[in-house]
Amino acid sequence: MPAAIDASATLPATGLGGTALRLLRLLAAYRCVAAVALTLASAGSQLTSVSTATAFAYAVWALLSVLALRQFKGGMAGLLLAQLTTDLVFITILFVDTQNPATTYATYLYPILAAHGWFMRDRLAFAHAALATITLLLAELLMRSGSFQTMSQAALVGAGYFLLTAIGVVLGRSAEESEQKVVSRTADIRRLAHINQVVISELDDGVLVVGALGQIVMANPQATRWLGGDEALMNSDMQLRDLSIDLHSRWQAFFVSNSTVDMSPIRTRDGARLLAPRMMPVDLEQRADTLIFLEDIEQAESQAQQIKLAALGRLSASIAHEIRNPLSAIKQAAQLIGEEVNHGAEAQALTAMIDKNVQRIDRIVRDVSLLGRRDRGSPAPLDIKAALLELINELCATLSAPRTGFRLTLPASAMIYVDRSHFDEMLVNLMSNAWRHSKKATDSVSVTVSINDQMQRAIVDVVDDGAGVQRDITDRIFEPFFSGSGSTGLGLYLVREMALANGGSVRLGASQKGARFVLELPLVPK
Repeated sequence: MPAAIDASATLPATGLGGTALRLLRLLAAYRCVAAVALTLASAGSQLTSVSTATAFAYAVWALLSVLALRQFKGGMAGLLLAQLTTDLVFITILFVDTQNPATTYATYLYPILAAHGWFMRDRLAFAHAALATITLLLAELLMRSGSFQTMSQAALVGAGYFLLTAIGVVLGRSAEESEQKVVSRTADIRRLAHINQVVISELDDGVLVVGALGQIVMANPQATRWLGGDEALMNSDMQLRDLSIDLHSRWQAFFVSNSTVDMSPIRTRDGARLLAPRMMPVDLEQRADTLIFLEDIEQAESQAQQIKLAALGRLSASIAHEIRNPLSAIKQAAQLIGEEVNHGAEAQALTAMIDKNVQRIDRIVRDVSLLGRRDRGSPAPLDIKAALLELINELCATLSAPRTGFRLTLPASAMIYVDRSHFDEMLVNLMSNAWRHSKKATDSVSVTVSINDQMQRAIVDVVDDGAGVQRDITDRIFEPFFSGSGSTGLGLYLVREMALANGGSVRLGASQKGARFVLELPLVPK
């Protein structure tokens, strides 16, 4: 059941609004007209100046009440009761002055009590009907001795008061339910509009809504950046032709013909990106607005490449698993041949060749098997300084490299958030590559760790003093199975995949000597 108006509730400081204010104004106008009409209807009776003055004062009061509605800060129940009391005083004065039956004037209250029922919507509204009925009955009883006929008529009028009040209550509650539904749906629409705005603003694609006159109705931040517009202007009827003549001409062709038009890529204003436009009408019937999507072709191709590489990684890992068993058998057979056969130099060379290639295949299988570990990391806090000091000693032993070949520059302390096994694999790959391509002298490989507090990143620079990376292969060194040195070609690819799995990244940095790889890893969240 809708909540009734609280008798103690106060009107807003800014006054009533909407339907309530219009209804109160209508009641005030009704009182003005009724004051004149009732006075003129009584003109044939012995009407005194008292009734005339009362009618005039009543009409003036009704007019002033209209002007005071917006500034009124009292309770709704008090306002309605004061108005009803004034109505009853006016009718009583006319009744006493003219000696006409009270029922002659009592029907004047029908619309007023119905309106009070609409406003109050609870039992208090019936108290107003009861007050009017009691006043009517007392007037008949005291002023006209209360004959059966007049009292019966007064009782019927009083019953009408209650009936119309009840109708007003029902209509008021129905109006309140409808208003609540409108408010609720309006809130839902606003919430959905806000959600849509947030989603659109976070899209990687640019989104534009262009009106029938070519004005930009809406643009998300991505489209704003790509087209080089100002965000404030992009949402204030800025013309599409002012941003991109090429895109505007295609929109015109689409808007006029509603058919397939030239959707070849266009360049951003700075020429740095190629964008693929896609258009569709917002309203299929009226076609007043056009929705334009702008897709970064380079980014789309990169995502497609990532999907392709992920599928390749899963396939390669599966094949590596199948190779492992027969490879173990070949390795064992080669060992048995070397032990049992009294072979000469040629046989020893063949056995050594088998063993060398078995080890190479085993290394490939091991690297390929790691492809399946990209998404299985378990990040945890790790002291990067302690981890690197421990790792460098193990690496020097594995590579048979002197400890002096590696120069470490580490912060006093820094906690990163990374999977420990992934961290070891990434650093072993980067430092092994650096040592393999270095001059293998003192401080040939430099490992520097710096902290970027603003970005919440630990930055690991691995630099060697070798020949560096050839320019023609810099775009491919992170691709799987690409190698320029006879290795498996998976090391750097694995480093990149593991870095991404831990919320980090790796890239080839600029260096005056040798090759420089920059690994960024997240710090422990604060």
